[in-house]
Parts: sequence; structure tokens; C-alpha cells
Amino acid sequence: MDRYWVPTAVFPVAESSTHRSMKEAVRAELVREHYQVVEEPLFPPARWIAWAGYRPDLLGYRSDDQTQELVLVECETHPSMHRFLAKNFSSLSFQPSITRVGSIRRILAVPQGRLHAVDLGLRHRWDIWLIGRAGSVQKLLKLD
Repeated sequence: MDRYWVPTAVFPVAESSTHRSMKEAVRAELVREHYQVVEEPLFPPARWIAWAGYRPDLLGYRSDDQTQELVLVECETHPSMHRFLAKNFSSLSFQPSITRVGSIRRILAVPQGRLHAVDLGLRHRWDIWLIGRAGSVQKLLKLD
């Protein structure tokens, strides 16, 4: 019996319309909050940001004379805490200037009606945003 080796190719997975619309709704909110927003950045957009083996759905950043702020956004159309926690978001490092205060904000965006699949213990580290079909955003802010 002859064996044939067939090379496999890696094809990008098409993004669902739900995922696309969620990213658009979150982006609009972040722009209103004066963040510069980069979608699925291949490389960190500023030298004071670094990561290894991680690419957020959206990365927002803003800076002024006193602060440097980051926001990481993960959009999960079908939230799975196992899959979500397996992401390498802890590889992100952030070194604000010595003259500025730095902060990292984390946002998990899920469609309305999917909150039941989210461990609400995440609210100690993450804001959870519920995204409606018309792009409405309901924010469950991080617990302090």
C-alpha cells in the first residue's frame, strides 16, 4: 500500500459576525474614553508594553503627562472559562515611565444572554461587558 504525505496548510479562521460586532461595540466605547485602540496587534504598539505568546482581541492605550494606561479586551462569543483562562494574558508586562502612574484594565466582553457561562469571580480582576445585538454595552465593573 502506497503512503502519500499530504502537506497541511494553516488557514485563518473566519471571524463570526457576532465577534466582529462585539469588537466594534467595545472599540467605540474605548474611543469615547480617549483610548487609542489596536485590533489584534501582532506587536506591542508602544515600547513600554511587551508580551510573549499573547494577542488580545483589542488593545487600548492612552498616556498623558501623569499616567500611562492599558486596556486589554477579550471578546468571547461562546464563553468557556477553561479556554479563557488558558490564554497567555499573564505574559503581558507593562513598564510605565518613572514619572507616570501606570495601570492595566482588563475587559471580558460576552454577548448578552451568555453571562451564565462566565465565572463571576473574574470580576476581581476583569470588567465584564455584556454586548447587545444592537451594539449596546452593559458594564459590570471590576470588584475592588
